[in-house]
Amino acid sequence: MIGLFIQKIKEYQNKKRLKDANPFINKGSSFLLETFRFAVTNPRPGKKYLRIGNDTMLGCQITFESTEGEVIIGDRCFIGGTHLISRNKIEIENDVTIAWGGYIYDHDSHSIDYREREYDIKMQLADYREGRNFIHSKKWDVVNSKPIKICSHAWIGMNCTILKGVTIGEGAIVGAGSIVTKDVEPWTIVGGNPAKKIKDIPEELRKK
Repeated sequence: MIGLFIQKIKEYQNKKRLKDANPFINKGSSFLLETFRFAVTNPRPGKKYLRIGNDTMLGCQITFESTEGEVIIGDRCFIGGTHLISRNKIEIENDVTIAWGGYIYDHDSHSIDYREREYDIKMQLADYREGRNFIHSKKWDVVNSKPIKICSHAWIGMNCTILKGVTIGEGAIVGAGSIVTKDVEPWTIVGGNPAKKIKDIPEELRKK
């Protein structure tokens, strides 16, 4: 009974987040799958910072961590329960499949300088006590951030992490559980931590 009650609360919170974010979403004829807990966290007014093409299905979570964050998703994509976290830019082209349990993260979150991390905690606590988003006062100028691009026809397996500055080439496949820190060549299969090339996709299976 308690579990059902908690589930209902989460569903209500999710619908509210989606309602709050809707004015800032350009979603074409695509589908936002509330059943799979699609959610947009920390919506910022002022621009259409989430652009989605046509015939795409999204059951993912998208978090914007600053006013500069931007997510662009093309046509005929499917993104399951993966979390996209943007301070910079995440671009996903057409006909891309992304499975469950992954993270696509376009920044380092913190500085390598321990003093800056101490400052982060201090400001997070102050913001939380004042009822603001806990990263409201975060110093982003000390955090490395680079855009991520996933090219058309790519397939990202479950529980993958794609880090800042990475481009996944056209038609590439990233094996389940991989940590991607460097660019992936088009029409190749990679896997592991860090992800490395396993083999090429045969010519007859590539888009002409």
